Amino acid sequence: MLEKILELRSRSMSITQIAKECGLTIGQVKYLLQKDRVKPVTPPPARTELEWQLPAFYGRDIVKVMTQGPTVLFIYWEITWPRMRMVASYLQADYRHIQKGLRLYDVTERLFDGKNAHSVRDVLVDEEAHSWYVKDVEPGRTYIVDFGLYEHNRFCPILRSETVVTPQNSKAGWGEPLVEPVHDSATPSWFENFSSYSLYTKTSNK
Repeated sequence: MLEKILELRSRSMSITQIAKECGLTIGQVKYLLQKDRVKPVTPPPARTELEWQLPAFYGRDIVKVMTQGPTVLFIYWEITWPRMRMVASYLQADYRHIQKGLRLYDVTERLFDGKNAHSVRDVLVDEEAHSWYVKDVEPGRTYIVDFGLYEHNRFCPILRSETVVTPQNSKAGWGEPLVEPVHDSATPSWFENFSSYSLYTKTSNK
């Protein structure tokens, strides 16, 4: 019946004419037309839990450091397999079994050149780990972190983080900054001289 009413309506017939043509009352015609206008809208299908999840990896080499308090750092990293295999090839070792680790540099108020840190601390991480908590760091200090490999008692840095400043363990005085200004970090000098074929020495053109 509704289809016939809509067809007659498309011919510009009045509701009175449609009611007479269909043998209905005017109220019945109005009701059917109103019901057609308010059809329920079908909601889009709900997204699955998998569609809402963030990707575990982004396919790029990165090391990030975040403060979790005055004495705790949270470090996460992603090292692509091409880079890991390239370094392992240079070390002549199976990259799946090379010990991975972090090296923390205290570079507070230093223009860090790779050798002038106040202190250096090594932290070994599990083979399958992609993040690590480092505890017992000093409050109010500036840190840089290298991710690298240990082979034959030698640490080979692969990537270096930006600087991060741990908060003070006490209230800041009036007008004092909450954190100290820091300088941008440099790429590890060891990796600057590394190619996929061999190590090479930087030279300057004269």
